[in-house]
Amino acid sequence: MDFILNQPKSTLCNKAILLIGGSGTAKTSSVLMYSETFKQEIMLFKRMNMSSATSPNNFQTNVEVECDFKVGKDFAPPGNKLMTLFIDDINMPQMNKWGDQETLEMVR
Repeated sequence: MDFILNQPKSTLCNKAILLIGGSGTAKTSSVLMYSETFKQEIMLFKRMNMSSATSPNNFQTNVEVECDFKVGKDFAPPGNKLMTLFIDDINMPQMNKWGDQETLEMVR
């Protein structure tokens, strides 16, 4: 994961990775073990499990609850910390009648 995270990225998404694989291939376990290496005084780690019941509103609420209100409409982790957001089962939110997954649009 260090190798992947330290590759040059676009300015739009500079520290994002997507792990793919069949069920039981230790994707979640690998991320959780990797997150244990974070220095807690610098990095917050937030894990979110998506399901068919995950709506854009509860996704946003779950992210904002970990953050402080800053200037204007901006939110950021408290104490000038960084935050890693781990979204498990990102393919789970239901599609609407147009074939969109509204929750994933919010993630994007």
